[in-house]
Amino acid sequence: MDKYKERKWSGEKGKKFGKVGRVDDPYLPSEGQEASVCTSCQAIYQNKRWFFDEKLYRKLAGTNRVREVLCPACRKIRDRYCEGVLTLSGEFFEQHRDEILTLIKNEAARVAGRNVGDRIISMTPEGEDKLVVETTTEKLAQHLGRAVYRAYKGDLDFRWSEVNKFVRVYWTR
Repeated sequence: MDKYKERKWSGEKGKKFGKVGRVDDPYLPSEGQEASVCTSCQAIYQNKRWFFDEKLYRKLAGTNRVREVLCPACRKIRDRYCEGVLTLSGEFFEQHRDEILTLIKNEAARVAGRNVGDRIISMTPEGEDKLVVETTTEKLAQHLGRAVYRAYKGDLDFRWSEVNKFVRVYWTR
């Protein structure tokens, strides 16, 4: 009968619905931050979100109406803080390296146009038949892995971390 007794919420964040493993992103802006512009990628922070708007950036940059900062994605790239790793390998990858790299770059550019935070940190070759792509978010690594799988099939494997927001995606063919 103990399992049906009434439980009361302790007031701790994440404890109410059992989301104990949730980790907040340390790179997100603090509460109450007003309008800002990124000095590196020219993204704008307004109404609690980051977005690209070239005309508005030219209008606001250099004025005292906004703060000039680095956006979370640029800070992650500077600190090499990756939340996703995509590993591409195999004999097929070695033979079609240029095509697959073009696909990855195009998909990453398309996704970055929608979401400022999704970017590639680095693309590191490891030998002739292996490439490691580090991303700023776990969603981008999953998206790129699925894009390569849709185009070329092969084997796709996801391995999520249980402690923090991190995923390793392995594609081979």
